Amino acid sequence: HVRTTDVHVATCLPFARELIQASSGTIDERVVHIAFILHDSGWGQMTEQEIADSLGVAGLALSGAAVGPKARHAELGRDLAKRILTEHPPDPPLSEEQKRMIYDAIFYHDKPEQLAARGNVSPSIQIVCDTDHLWSFTHENFWQDTVRKGVAPTSYLENLGQDLDGYFVTSPGKGRARKMLEDRRVEVASWEDWIRRN
Repeated sequence: HVRTTDVHVATCLPFARELIQASSGTIDERVVHIAFILHDSGWGQMTEQEIADSLGVAGLALSGAAVGPKARHAELGRDLAKRILTEHPPDPPLSEEQKRMIYDAIFYHDKPEQLAARGNVSPSIQIVCDTDHLWSFTHENFWQDTVRKGVAPTSYLENLGQDLDGYFVTSPGKGRARKMLEDRRVEVASWEDWIRRN
């Protein structure tokens, strides 16, 4: 899972820059980048069984067994970020407000519905959440998930489309996800055509 997380961060950081540029709010880029780099650090402290359980989803909706590990990785990640930023403070130092935003972004990155319900959430935190969620719509993760989760590509594509609006908290995030979903539709149509011909 750590290797997947490394690819996830490297693949999605350009999305963070794109969402920052498209945002109408004030964004603390330092907060976004630090929080995004650390947001999945909790997975490295969990068992293989917990990680396997976390894959129980239908589309983007978590199954009962997946809820616990997903929540735990966010808590562990937040706690690890606190430890890292205390023991290895960056230069220049972060303000207390910046650290609070980083911890909140890590804790809430997999809870878009809770972010939306909180209201008046910093755009920086919203961008961390949406940057993370764009991973589900990338070529790399889409096809990997069809295998890991045992879902047919056509079904997974449909599930992603149905869940998209509730899975993102910013308009630019939703717009980017829709474009990526269309790219996946083209790939799935090509895959289906290849299956028919072979």
